[in-house]
Amino acid sequence: MSRLPSDEQMIELAATVAETSRRLARPNPWVGAVVRSADGRIATGATGRPGHDHAEIVALKKLGRDAAGATMWVTLEPCSHWGKTPPCAERIVEAGVSRVVVSLTDPDPRVNGTGIAMLREAGIEVEVGVGAQRRVQELRPYLVSRSLGRPYVLLKMAMTADGYTAAADGSSKWITGEAARLRVQELRADSDAILVGAGTIRADDPRLDLRPDGAERSADSPLRVVLGEIPAQAKVNPALAWSGTIDALLDTLSGEGVIQLMVEGGASVAHSFLSGGLVDEFRLFIAPKLLGGSDGRRLFEGAGAKNMSRALGMRTLEFRSWEGDLEVALLSERAQALLEDFEAGPAQRPS
Repeated sequence: MSRLPSDEQMIELAATVAETSRRLARPNPWVGAVVRSADGRIATGATGRPGHDHAEIVALKKLGRDAAGATMWVTLEPCSHWGKTPPCAERIVEAGVSRVVVSLTDPDPRVNGTGIAMLREAGIEVEVGVGAQRRVQELRPYLVSRSLGRPYVLLKMAMTADGYTAAADGSSKWITGEAARLRVQELRADSDAILVGAGTIRADDPRLDLRPDGAERSADSPLRVVLGEIPAQAKVNPALAWSGTIDALLDTLSGEGVIQLMVEGGASVAHSFLSGGLVDEFRLFIAPKLLGGSDGRRLFEGAGAKNMSRALGMRTLEFRSWEGDLEVALLSERAQALLEDFEAGPAQRPS
């Protein structure tokens, strides 16, 4: 007699399904679910566009009445509130599911453990934390965004090996090669908004859009944001021109459903976010090129730490090579601490 797949294996299947929803579900989290009926039938589901069924409901509908007595594996806690769709936890109870395995609790204030409580109060066996470490990394922008109440800020910069983002004459095309620039398209497609300063618009006149030959995005294209005034004929239009504070901007973007904001520069804008403690993830693309002097433009413009003891500490997430260019991903200490709480589980997480 063959052995049934483990909870860990079924959660991994749910996570694979969730990836199909990453660029579709926002501002909802990209979630995957697997349901196995009492007689062994398996159905999967991923969260659809806003207003459409969440992952749990997609999977339950495929099983229909056979969902009674089933086991469900889901990457994130089922929701317990009415939004554009009914509460998933309520629908799971109505379907007669007997056991639910959840990787992570949902930090959204409208959920935050209440979905799990609703299931348990209905007599459903619930296990939390299976596969949590991997799910934390996959859902990193969502978890940090909901925990902080603002968009997850990813700062992307490209530089030469000796630390310059542009030559003395202001030219910066192209620091990195084609493969690295296609990688940036992936980062844009995973973001809900892209931001630059007005100086970058005047100097480079970028579109800040997704290239036809680059990454695909199932949902709407990312919102384009410019700090400062946008020239009428700029290629970035239509875009949001912002003249207020960065904190107010983040509040506005959060209200618009932005989970991840990708900041692409320039140096003064990057310094504003970094010095304000607002960067959660730093993506640095380093090209094997040297300007070889001291008159180029540095990564940041503005006052920095006066000594090494005040340097901003970050954790290295990964290194990747793109045909000679190096991508370095760093995570802020605050974001890392939040994610470690999720890995520890709800019992250890501060309320």
